Amino acid sequence: MNSIPVDLSRLTGLLCVAAPEPKTDLDGEQRKDRDGNHLWVTGLAVRRAGTRKASVIDVQTSAQPEGVTEGSPVGVTELDVSLWEIEGRHGLSYKAASIYPKRPGNGGGSPAVPTPPQRERGGKATGS
Repeated sequence: MNSIPVDLSRLTGLLCVAAPEPKTDLDGEQRKDRDGNHLWVTGLAVRRAGTRKASVIDVQTSAQPEGVTEGSPVGVTELDVSLWEIEGRHGLSYKAASIYPKRPGNGGGSPAVPTPPQRERGGKATGS
């Protein structure tokens, strides 16, 4: 499955609509990525710049988004989308390096935390 990077500059109004929760398998066990990190899923409302219609997407991260609450504006780093197909069913899967809270009222330009963690491809955090 190939992932395609999403151009975040074309999206506006990123908003958490479902707080982060553990991504679980059918037995209720929290799933892990290839590196053994627990997976989290967060529901986000996204809107293409210049349009009124918003879509809700579930975004998976390999670290729990800290400080992200339902109804809060958020920022996203390294958002990728993948097309999947299993037994005749198909859909889109979204994955991000991180999801972090933004301060309301400043146009969403500055994160509420000093700097969102940057991740190398493969899930390891770098920097700060």
